[in-house]
Amino acid sequence: MQNFLYVLLLIPAFLLSACNTDVDSSPLTMGSADAPVLIEEFSDVECPACAVIGPELERLAKANSDIVRLEFYHFPLSYHKFAFTGAEAVECAEDQDKGWEYLAKLFKNQKLINDDFFYSLAETLNLNKSKFISCLDNHEKKDKIRIHQAEGRSRSLPGTPTIYINGQYVKWAGYDQIDAYIKGLIN
Repeated sequence: MQNFLYVLLLIPAFLLSACNTDVDSSPLTMGSADAPVLIEEFSDVECPACAVIGPELERLAKANSDIVRLEFYHFPLSYHKFAFTGAEAVECAEDQDKGWEYLAKLFKNQKLINDDFFYSLAETLNLNKSKFISCLDNHEKKDKIRIHQAEGRSRSLPGTPTIYINGQYVKWAGYDQIDAYIKGLIN
């Protein structure tokens, strides 16, 4: 009986891994792949704290582009109605090299987010409308978002935003404090 239960537990894991072999699960990135400081951000497009901290992390990465690589992982929370679709929309925009811009506009306009807003936002960024609509309506990025969520769950995230710097969980303490912390890592 115990072996039977073990096999039943393995089947979904096997099927999930088989389905995801072709999925590009890479996060949205900014900075050099060989930067000595890696910031990993787990975020939700409807999270108010993420809308404050996310842009600050992006500003930090740009200001320290010689030493910082920023990786953005989607961790849509179940109680945010449009968070999963928003994550998909960011990735659809990234297919047209506008993921960071799309994300920034979502953060700035959280109160306007609804199903129609994703399409109108794509238009304001001059995305190829038919490609974006096809990507979003067909949920082409669903598996990628689920992989990001699984990564967050494997790390037992306390919520969003969650930040890791060089693999260590770090609480947001403000731009200047994180900037000093990062610079201290390379000195």
